[in-house]
Amino acid sequence: SRRQRQMCIRDRNGDDTEGAMRRILLMLLLALSGVSVLRGQLPDNEILTQVFRVRIGQEFGTAFTIDVDSQQYLVTVDHLLPEGCPECTLEIWLDNAWQSLTGRAIRPESSDVAAVALALEKELSTESTPWSAIEEIELAQQVYFIGFPFGLRTAETAGVQISEIAFVKTGILSAIDSRNPKAVILYVDGHNNPGFSGGPVVFYPPGASEPRIAGVLIGYRWDALPVVKREDLRDPSAETFKDLYARGNSGIVVAFSIEHLVEAIREGTANPLQRE
Repeated sequence: SRRQRQMCIRDRNGDDTEGAMRRILLMLLLALSGVSVLRGQLPDNEILTQVFRVRIGQEFGTAFTIDVDSQQYLVTVDHLLPEGCPECTLEIWLDNAWQSLTGRAIRPESSDVAAVALALEKELSTESTPWSAIEEIELAQQVYFIGFPFGLRTAETAGVQISEIAFVKTGILSAIDSRNPKAVILYVDGHNNPGFSGGPVVFYPPGASEPRIAGVLIGYRWDALPVVKREDLRDPSAETFKDLYARGNSGIVVAFSIEHLVEAIREGTANPLQRE
């Protein structure tokens, strides 16, 4: 089983308490932050240990780990990386410091799916939340999206490996656009912010006690809002001031099915870390 494999890995490394300590530290951080961990209020806490803050230059984003066929990959959005890079480097917050991480990039067949998986040379997370097929998720059910808006985080402490916790937001799955089977879009009724891009969309299948990863968050649909003078705010017929517009958040979160990255990984030729 996966748990047995993890225990074997820890035993060989002489550190059979690492996973338990990570979970204990996470629970302590959540408690210190005043965050409830009751199921139904948050996704399973193990998924939070798989989500990381990343950056390229001054642009912040989110990344998370997934396991495909017993191998671990880091998933994020492509716009955080140098365009078309075959070997991509980003900075990731680990062990209370920014660290450089390089991995072989694996991209979906369709360029519309603006996400990328990086084959890792080392394991970043001892936990693995299963990914799901699109058929497992239902319209109008509650979903969660996890990330670091504006580079912010929930809690921080010094001297431990888990030094921060991502923000958790929720919404409902409003629509699934599968007209292009190679780029299935999930639309979530929620309020996204810059920095969530690259984070996982998580849900509980009906009757399931454990969460699944349904997609990778790309961004949100923006709406062109006309700029008017203050005295015209209550006048819907007022003309736009000097043809100026602002990009308003429509409240529609956009994500792509995680299946596209899984398919690309299975078809790819990368040589990621092989779990035993």
